[in-house]
Amino acid sequence: MQKKHTAWISALVLALLCTVPPKRASAQGTSTPEERARWAEITHKLESNPLDESVNKDGEWALNRLSDAHDIHVPLCPALLGEFNDAKYKYRHEITRQYMLASGAFLIENPAKAGDVAAMNVAAVGSVLKVYSAILQQKSDAKSKVLDDLLKKQSQGKLDDALRRHWVPRPRFWRAGLFHRFGLIPRLYKSTASIPANPASFLA
Repeated sequence: MQKKHTAWISALVLALLCTVPPKRASAQGTSTPEERARWAEITHKLESNPLDESVNKDGEWALNRLSDAHDIHVPLCPALLGEFNDAKYKYRHEITRQYMLASGAFLIENPAKAGDVAAMNVAAVGSVLKVYSAILQQKSDAKSKVLDDLLKKQSQGKLDDALRRHWVPRPRFWRAGLFHRFGLIPRLYKSTASIPANPASFLA
């Protein structure tokens, strides 16, 4: 009787294991065209509504999913990344997230320019400044010296040149499966380039 009972339990456990749904395929692996289009769309929505709760949720989804996609390799400037993630700035998360998403969106929308990391960086910083300006419209006291300096250069028509002149020739990469979520700082690798001793000089 006990053997039959044991056999019945084993069969039940096996049946339950067989009916457990597999992990979602989208949690890892290659991104789909639909996902890439949605990433770009969310990135542009954040430019005008960075503090909107619904758009922010979409932004978090896009960031997490983009970090898991094995076919997306986003070069990031370590100096700018460090400036944007200033622990003293209240909205550093929104700013840093936008820099990452906008970099990815540039690669998605401009596949022919995938090798032009300077152009990607210029576009990404431009997107960041849109987010910063939108934040200031709602929170006028949410000032950042670094972002104000970038806005000033943009208004003077000097931003593109400044970013291109100081772009690190061998950028570090934010890549699938290696995203370090603590503090929104990605794990950077595949580079011999060093971060400038004074990152602020990047904006000089």
